[in-house]
Amino acid sequence: MGVDEAWEEWEEGGGAPLIAPAPSGRHGQQEDTAPDVMIPTADSGDCSTWTWDMAELEREMRTLPSSCVPLVSDASNGGEAALLAAAPGLAQDLHASGDRLRTVQALAQVTRLHLLAARVSFEALSGAESETLETQAAITEKLREAAGEWGEREHLRMTLAPSERQQLEELTSVLHQALHDESDGLTLFQDVLEQLFAGLPDQKLTLPATWVEKAASANSVAAETPEESAKTLPLYLQQLLAISNEDTRSDSRVPRLTEAQIFQDAKDIARDELLINGERVEGTRGYDAVVDALQHELEHVLAQQVGKSPEQTPMAVSNALQAVAMAVLHASNRTESGGSAYELLGKFLSNHEMDRVLLRPASARAAPLEVHMDVGPYLELPTGSKEPIWAFGLRVKLVAETWYLVCDAEDPSTELYEFATSFCNRLAFPVGLTPFHPLDNMRKDRGAVVVQLALPSPEDGDQQQHEEEGRQ
Repeated sequence: MGVDEAWEEWEEGGGAPLIAPAPSGRHGQQEDTAPDVMIPTADSGDCSTWTWDMAELEREMRTLPSSCVPLVSDASNGGEAALLAAAPGLAQDLHASGDRLRTVQALAQVTRLHLLAARVSFEALSGAESETLETQAAITEKLREAAGEWGEREHLRMTLAPSERQQLEELTSVLHQALHDESDGLTLFQDVLEQLFAGLPDQKLTLPATWVEKAASANSVAAETPEESAKTLPLYLQQLLAISNEDTRSDSRVPRLTEAQIFQDAKDIARDELLINGERVEGTRGYDAVVDALQHELEHVLAQQVGKSPEQTPMAVSNALQAVAMAVLHASNRTESGGSAYELLGKFLSNHEMDRVLLRPASARAAPLEVHMDVGPYLELPTGSKEPIWAFGLRVKLVAETWYLVCDAEDPSTELYEFATSFCNRLAFPVGLTPFHPLDNMRKDRGAVVVQLALPSPEDGDQQQHEEEGRQ
């Protein structure tokens, strides 16, 4: 049959279906995976009648190479489950990004506030001074909201206000008079003590560390006469000069600890433990290991907020952070924190003048020393200035909880009360994050102790009565 005759027969068949040609030998290995040729039976001009063969599509999807298959198309991979599993981490990442953004905004606000203050200090640059002051007030309000307790001026005071000192003296004078009364043992003292704490908010009493100081130190802020103030530089320039002055008070610089201080810190931490941003560090690891743990966390917190890794910390900052870590450990040890709590509690109970009651620490109930670190804005008071200035850097909050037993001095085995004391202090370090502060600058508050009275339980009273009857 000729070619023309075969072509005419095909035309006469009209709607006969096409038959796929037999595969050649070189394609024989792909017969199992090659899809069948599907010819639509409907008129190709009517697009509305087209349909998808889902079974055929699924079969073809199974034959695709793995490199061409998206993970979300494989039900066995659990795409939805993976998204749900990633949700908590995503929320945490978004929260961390939000914290970092707020930190950068606070840093920008502190920098802008310093620039505006410098502009006002120079007459040639002052321009619209009223507008500048309004902008400063708005930025200060935002910083105060962002700083929280780090923006409270009360924490910066180096001495106790006369009104607060008088209030504490009046509060304790009644207790001391009751302790003087020896007519009925310690009954009156106990009644007054319990009534005093019953009338306090949350049955807690806050004793500032400045209460034990009788007068302001020689390095406290000195008052200037109006004539002297008129001859001095603008306030902001005074503050910068005070910050940069090498002869400022010792607690405005990162301390250089002596060998005796380091030895005492090592001795204290060997029988204690720390919680550094929630991570427990055993003091038995040794002084150097604890300092390294503090420095590592400082570098981590700092790098996390500026979007870098701890390995990218400049050498000068890393060396400064080692000194900061040693200063933090020195400020949080039991000698300082426990000593402050003991001094304040002893002054409150007997004014260190009466020996009718004894105080002894309940070491077994001591909680780990807590160290909380973050980065953000804070107020500081330059030496020689009456007005605080805004700074930005590492902020460290120290909390040390210690329990004390109040005993009868005539019979120390007779335990009258337990006191839970919480010593809290704050330190802040700019560590070069702004150009307005030296690298070794530091803010150190005086701290305060929160005292809470633990009343003896009825079981303890019955046991004590039985012991007294047994001795009789």
